[in-house]
Amino acid sequence: MIVSPRDRASVPLLHRPVTVHAWDDVVFAHWRHDPEALAPLLPRGVRPDVVDGSAWAGLSSYVFRETAVPPFPPSRRLGSMTEVTIEVLTVDDRGRHGVVYRTVDTDNVPAIVAAHALLGVPYTFSRTGGRRRGDTLEYRSVRHTDRRRGGSRLLGPLRSLRPLRSLRSLRSLRSLRDGGSTRPRPAATVRVVAGEVDDSPLAAELTTRAGIHAKLLAQTVFWQREHPQLVLRQARLERLEGDLPAAVGLPGLFDRAPDSLLVLDGTTVRYAWGDVVR
Repeated sequence: MIVSPRDRASVPLLHRPVTVHAWDDVVFAHWRHDPEALAPLLPRGVRPDVVDGSAWAGLSSYVFRETAVPPFPPSRRLGSMTEVTIEVLTVDDRGRHGVVYRTVDTDNVPAIVAAHALLGVPYTFSRTGGRRRGDTLEYRSVRHTDRRRGGSRLLGPLRSLRPLRSLRSLRSLRSLRDGGSTRPRPAATVRVVAGEVDDSPLAAELTTRAGIHAKLLAQTVFWQREHPQLVLRQARLERLEGDLPAAVGLPGLFDRAPDSLLVLDGTTVRYAWGDVVR
């Protein structure tokens, strides 16, 4: 059965949902890219999805709200968080159009632990913040880099950090020092102004993905995504900077304006197990 891009994520879930949450104030920025350059960044069994003659890499940023893990009620710890992602659009041999996250940066430690252990999605601890004023949306992420050797020590500094409440808090962050030296702290900032509705096929192709392709242990797995048709809006870029793409294998991604820039005011998303790709 051929499913149009607009209806791709309306296909009923094959299994019970593992998470249900709201996406609010979403920014989608996508760049045309060389498929051969993106292929080595993907897990086995998936390849770059060629849309309108190009492969695509992107940034998305949004706020998760009202997160629930059925059959349990919404969790306070997982209930609201800001995420900034770098991603590659993908397709597998069964024709499922998905996305591979090179990183999902957030300051929600329980979500990071759960996503790594259960989903295979590469969440990374970062000071994230966002705000919306009218049609202007702005997001910023600054990673907290562990200065001490040994991965077992990571949770120590994480426990001591308070959740970020605003972009003003981000600007006040100062470099942590260890013996007088610092390490790079990959960051990303995006600010856009939303405009008119964009119902073009390309906009739907780039934003409505059937699920997530992820590497879980030694396997590539597929997590199905379901949500209503998206009402997308064109956007004008006001600010884009940072070296987060270089930290995840996509240097130079922010060197030019996105080839597609869209805003989604909100939707409700449900995720469920798909199957093993390879």
